[in-house]
Amino acid sequence: MDFRSDTVTQPTQAMREAMFSAPVGDDVYGDDPTVNELEQFAAELAGFEAALFTTSGTQANLLGLMAHCERGDEYLCGQQAHNYKYESGGAAVLGSIQPQPIENNPDGTLPFDKL
Repeated sequence: MDFRSDTVTQPTQAMREAMFSAPVGDDVYGDDPTVNELEQFAAELAGFEAALFTTSGTQANLLGLMAHCERGDEYLCGQQAHNYKYESGGAAVLGSIQPQPIENNPDGTLPFDKL
C-alpha cells in the first residue's frame, strides 16, 4: 500500500469486496451502520463523547479552521504547511479565513517569536 496520499492509494481486491458487501444506510439521517461504528470507535479511542467522519483531510482541516475562526479572521501557519500550500484557497473562499504564513524553522517548526 502507498500511504503518501489518499490520491495514490489503490484498494486491494479484499478491500473492494468488503466495500461491496458492507451494509449501508442514509448518512444524513444517521442510518449508515459502518459510519456510525467508525465514529463511535474514533470517539472512544480519543476519549471523546463523539467523533465526526470526514471524507478527506482537506475537509477535516477546513472544518477545524471554521470551528475555531470567524469570517474575516486569520490563521497562522508555516509557509511549508500542507494546508497553506495546497488547501488555503478553501479556507479563504468557503470560510473567509485568510492564512498568515510564517517562515518555518529549518526543522519545520514555527519560531515562537514570530507568532
